[in-house]
Amino acid sequence: MSHREGLSDAYDMDPKDVLTQYSVEWVALRKSYEELRKKLREVQEELNELDRQLADGEITEEQHLEKYREKWQQSTELVQVKREVESRLYEIQKQIREANRQLRLQEEEQRQRERIEQEKANAMIEWMSLRQGFELIANRRREINREMDEIEAKRGAGTISDEEYREARVRQIRQLAELRTVESDVKRRLGELLEIIRS
Repeated sequence: MSHREGLSDAYDMDPKDVLTQYSVEWVALRKSYEELRKKLREVQEELNELDRQLADGEITEEQHLEKYREKWQQSTELVQVKREVESRLYEIQKQIREANRQLRLQEEEQRQRERIEQEKANAMIEWMSLRQGFELIANRRREINREMDEIEAKRGAGTISDEEYREARVRQIRQLAELRTVESDVKRRLGELLEIIRS
């Protein structure tokens, strides 16, 4: 097995999983962050209180220095932890933003796919309907041709006047011209629909 095999999926996570994975850690870290801020405020208040006690002569300079150093050390440690928590929160925030971006892309791609599938389905329905219409046009053309043959036969037999013959021929030619226009439009639309269905 090559070094590449088995590694391609290591970081290939669904954005929804990323959001779920980080949401628990985010909540826990936010809670820790608020607790750290509270402790830092408390330490600051204790440092202020030591300054007041020294100013009022309740404690000596030596006692003040000793307690101040102890509280300052505690404050420094808390600030360091707070910075680490802030750093991790920032990293998680970046991951969540990226996951949200990927999620929006996926959702947009999914909507696009659904839209295309719907267009194809609609095109197929219209195509089948037009195919039936195309067959009706062909049937109507055959019917007009048959009528024209009948008119020619009547003319040959002398059972129809020249005027009636001309009127019938003009009417039939006009109908055939209209059919050709409709047939041309239907063919063009069938071609467009076929493109949509095949895409």
